[in-house]
Amino acid sequence: MAGTAVALAVLTACQGDPDPSASETSAAPTPSVASSSVPSSSAATPEPSPASSLGPAANLPVPVKPALADENSAEGLEAFTEYWFELFSYGYETNDWLIYDELTDAGCRTCANLSGQVRKLYAEEGWIEGGNVDLISLDTEFTENTSGSVNSFVDVQQDELIYYDSNGQEINRSEALPPTINVTIALWEESRWIMLDFGSPEGT
Repeated sequence: MAGTAVALAVLTACQGDPDPSASETSAAPTPSVASSSVPSSSAATPEPSPASSLGPAANLPVPVKPALADENSAEGLEAFTEYWFELFSYGYETNDWLIYDELTDAGCRTCANLSGQVRKLYAEEGWIEGGNVDLISLDTEFTENTSGSVNSFVDVQQDELIYYDSNGQEINRSEALPPTINVTIALWEESRWIMLDFGSPEGT
């Protein structure tokens, strides 16, 4: 697919508690102490912390796949595409690409290029702040290509991206991307959608 217009193309991580057992003593417990059952407080769930110059993001919730995203319909495709972009945004701030990779065809060169740049930065102990991608709208005729895949026009925008090195020094910055039309190609197989490609419409 022709180059991508998204700023995504510019260069454009998870979290038991002890089971305290009351030790037995020879003395019978007094009613006031023995009968008071105070629930042991489990470790509080760490608060999500977005990336900043102080460090990479931590404890960010993994995007939840909506049930509709597993439906072979235009509505299902839209739900899947929105979820896919959420995973893409999550990968930018956490470098966690596990689910994203499972739902993205290995032959998507644009996808591999974009996530590859992020992985490289994190491998060098740097990190990224921002970069959230929002799907504004999706338009599809929901007709299969000769290969069985389905094309969609997607209007997406992306927040500003700030890149830090391992010392927290800013090394690059990409401006926010205004709403931009791109094309996605997805395939329904084995009862789920797979993203095959993403980028600028042909001829642009």
